[in-house]
Amino acid sequence: MDTYDFLADPRTLTLQERHEARERYAKDQVTWLARLRALAEGPLPDDDFPAFLLATAPFAELAARIGNATESKQLDPEVSDELSWFLRAFADYLKTCDGEEVFPENPRLTG
Repeated sequence: MDTYDFLADPRTLTLQERHEARERYAKDQVTWLARLRALAEGPLPDDDFPAFLLATAPFAELAARIGNATESKQLDPEVSDELSWFLRAFADYLKTCDGEEVFPENPRLTG
């Protein structure tokens, strides 16, 4: 299986595979991390936040909904909430696999 095709749930990757994906998406990481820091409504994502996930298929819809926004006030409230969820849910993605739930239920994403 090619781990870079990303399964429907990127949390199924091992920690090593996550770091390999981070390296593979290095350009996307730089671009998206800068954008997320401008869009975040709360703590800014750390350097090791997996911003590159927004360049993968599971998060293509969120990336499209973010569009060309350059500051949080340009986002619709629903998109802002979804982005906040994303920032919280993946804060430790490159640090650990311990104790993770597979995509904790987010009512905004399942509706």
